[in-house]
Amino acid sequence: LAKTTAQPVKLFLSREETMLAVGNRPANRMRVKAGVRNDGTLTAIEFEALGSGGAYSGNGTGIVDWQIRDLYRCENVRTVMQSVYINAGEQRPMRAPGHPQGSWALEQMMDQLAEKIEMDPVEFRLKNLATVSQGRNNMPYTSNGFAECMTKGAEAFNWSASRRQKEDGNIVRGVGMAGGLWIAGGGGPPSTAIVKLFADGSVNLNMGASDIGTGTKTVMAMVVAEELGVPLDHIQIEHADTGTTQFATASGGSKTVPTESPAVRAAAIDCRDQVLAMAAEEMGVAAADLQLDGTDIVSSADPSTRRPLTELGALRRQQVVVGVGYRGPNSRGKAVCPFAAQFCEVEVNRRTGEVKVLRFLGAHDSGRVMSRLSYDSQVYGGIVMGIGFGMMERRVLDSGQTGKMCNVSWHDYKIPTSMDVPAEIASLPIETIDTECNTTGSKGLGEPVTIPTAPAIANAVYNATGVRVTDTPINPTQLVDMLNRSDEGRT
Repeated sequence: LAKTTAQPVKLFLSREETMLAVGNRPANRMRVKAGVRNDGTLTAIEFEALGSGGAYSGNGTGIVDWQIRDLYRCENVRTVMQSVYINAGEQRPMRAPGHPQGSWALEQMMDQLAEKIEMDPVEFRLKNLATVSQGRNNMPYTSNGFAECMTKGAEAFNWSASRRQKEDGNIVRGVGMAGGLWIAGGGGPPSTAIVKLFADGSVNLNMGASDIGTGTKTVMAMVVAEELGVPLDHIQIEHADTGTTQFATASGGSKTVPTESPAVRAAAIDCRDQVLAMAAEEMGVAAADLQLDGTDIVSSADPSTRRPLTELGALRRQQVVVGVGYRGPNSRGKAVCPFAAQFCEVEVNRRTGEVKVLRFLGAHDSGRVMSRLSYDSQVYGGIVMGIGFGMMERRVLDSGQTGKMCNVSWHDYKIPTSMDVPAEIASLPIETIDTECNTTGSKGLGEPVTIPTAPAIANAVYNATGVRVTDTPINPTQLVDMLNRSDEGRT
């Protein structure tokens, strides 16, 4: 239509059309069996998953088993994945495809094993840390902050003291935790960026990466500002226009910053080096001894030797310096993975089955923290999305007739609102220094946050009630029934 009319066309889908047409995270039926020695050593994990990509070619079990294969050290791991066709809409990749489902099963099993041998859940996970990527033929990691995520997260959450169960009549409280990793950290080529420095000291960044609300433009401007020494408000950005900007891969998989920032940094360095070479000739100082400091070029040996950028003769004649940067390859033979550990406290009403999430802490190793505000916002949003996955969101299908999704309205398909966000939610960056993943040390954050949230809630519900919930979402009616049966079993 846009081509025929030569006019912009906006497609606006209703809520029902959105739910029916754009796909879903596939449901999985999973079974996990594991063995452990009395000293806490994992000996074997067997995992089976049955999922569906819907009526078409989508894979319903894609990388659902990656947590099982890679997160903990275990000599004997077997996974069996089966995807079947059903008469329903097809699946689509949703934040951390496959990983939250696998984590739901694995992290509850880890807590059950820890209970069997009377070991603290954090201590048990630390006992079985993987130092290499077992899922990638024992490749070493470029960095691994999983242990720090758990130890520092537990300390900040006051884990040991919080483990003591609190009860007030029908209201009980409990805490839980879970870990996770994301398969696709570190980004990768190709990506190209261009940085232009003008004679008036302003800067233009031209890049193909889009900003889908994750703060991409802010982070890239910060990279340029750091290398050129210019204020952020001097930087103008052109982005995400296939007609005028450079090539970049799609924004997805938590790889935008790890992919794009090395190219942007390389372009900024290329631009800076050209400017300093100009200044070295005019100032009679070696280029290696010069640096950009705001709007001035300054001698690092003698800070009193400086020249305003706008007075640089060669730049005034040329008017612009153009730097080009390319995204180089990642380290060969190394695995790049972001890691996470999350801790939560819940309150359960044993009479009604209502579960309230009171507080949450996310400790995440995503390499270098590029922008703390953007980083924390990703953590908060990812945890809230994980709460939706674990406690509210469910597709109800017309399974007997059409396979059509029935609960397609805002009223019937529940997602977290501001009333469901924990009163206390905290982000704890575990900033590993990773010089091998890429030239900016960023491993990615968006996907990993949602992976351990739901099982952390389930483990907290168990800690509070002694009832193990294995289906998502955690349904109050189902929980009350399980609690009643549990009480009957005790009497």
